[in-house]
Amino acid sequence: MNDKTKAYMMKVKKELVEALENAFPNLPIYEDEVPDDETQKYDDNPYHLLVYSMGDFTKGENTSNSLTQSITIIYYSENRDDFDETIIDILGVAVNVKSITFSDCTKARARHADTNRFVDIANIELNRVVKLEYQI
Repeated sequence: MNDKTKAYMMKVKKELVEALENAFPNLPIYEDEVPDDETQKYDDNPYHLLVYSMGDFTKGENTSNSLTQSITIIYYSENRDDFDETIIDILGVAVNVKSITFSDCTKARARHADTNRFVDIANIELNRVVKLEYQI
């Protein structure tokens, strides 16, 4: 059931991750969260990483056979002067993947635990269209 749709969804996700890996070979990329065994390395080293997750579905606009799925990329950066420029590069890579569009980007700054270290965080919201094999 919905085999073509699921195959396409997996293809787009793979293309997004590969495009990010190719554009940022020195930037660790994680799905959904940073694994516990990886978080310790950021206790003594600056944050510079991406976490992506596939989000919620909403009914597609002006069609009865598609959904829109949100995609979130969170970029963590510490002690880097190119934070905004890297966000622009991440956006450029992501929107060049077929069916992915830009929605929103918000930025924040957070303290690392009980230290004097601060991490810049960009929450990049994207969307992708998922065509269905049936009407909704």
